[in-house]
Amino acid sequence: MIKVVEVTAASALNRSGLSELDYTLNPYLGCLHACRYCFAVDMTPHREAREMWGSTVAVRVNILDVLKKEIHRLRRGVVGVSTITDPYQAVEGRYRITRSCTEMLLRNGFRVSVQTKSPLVRRDVEIFSQYRSECDVGITITTLSKEKSRIIEPGAPSPESRVAALEDLSRNGISTWIFYGPIVSGFNDDSDTISGLLDVARSTGSRIIYDRFSGYPSAVRMMRKSGFPESSISPGEPWWNSTASIIKQASISAGVKATAQDEEFLDLSISHQSTLRQFGEKDKT
Repeated sequence: MIKVVEVTAASALNRSGLSELDYTLNPYLGCLHACRYCFAVDMTPHREAREMWGSTVAVRVNILDVLKKEIHRLRRGVVGVSTITDPYQAVEGRYRITRSCTEMLLRNGFRVSVQTKSPLVRRDVEIFSQYRSECDVGITITTLSKEKSRIIEPGAPSPESRVAALEDLSRNGISTWIFYGPIVSGFNDDSDTISGLLDVARSTGSRIIYDRFSGYPSAVRMMRKSGFPESSISPGEPWWNSTASIIKQASISAGVKATAQDEEFLDLSISHQSTLRQFGEKDKT
């Protein structure tokens, strides 16, 4: 049973802990995708959404009003939408908070970087197209196998629907990327997954950002409960060094740009900042 709770937000934009982002904006707390590997469980401040992960989501109903006040006093920068929730999960279809906040940020000179697993992102293609030089959209594709996806992210849209969303965004001239992660040893680190994602990236003109599973306490518990062995949860550095090397070499051969998550800021800090528009004191709202 799904439970939706309406809450109020004290702030809309928060300083990011990621080097490539200046701010984060999370319209929702909790996520109905119920991903077994999600680090966000331990970072979600709403108790019920955290404890009932995958079945309860808190909607921050006043966040647009809060954002209207914040954009007048904050320095322009790159906003990650979202970092501890999926901004286009099913409740966005009703509340449309991500759409409203994203449009306001772009209209007021912020750069927006969206990450989602949901094909609902296609609904806002006209907004992204209008501001295509000031935004990018990433689609998380952990595996191209529908069966594997059901095991590790049971509430998320199918991999096929995510690929279709990526293709649609790309056709409309929007800068796109694939988040290949988390990579789990013995589950989605195989050559077929890597080559399949490289094919999707090449056909859509997308780059790839890849990362391994991070052992946050709640994520580890969920992975164990789902039957993943310790060898998958904590495979060690040699495995990751080998896997990262395979991805890098395969991406070079495929002509696709692929960057490890911990190297992402080296690529994006300059390109993102160069596209930020300069606004004066009388910003539009």
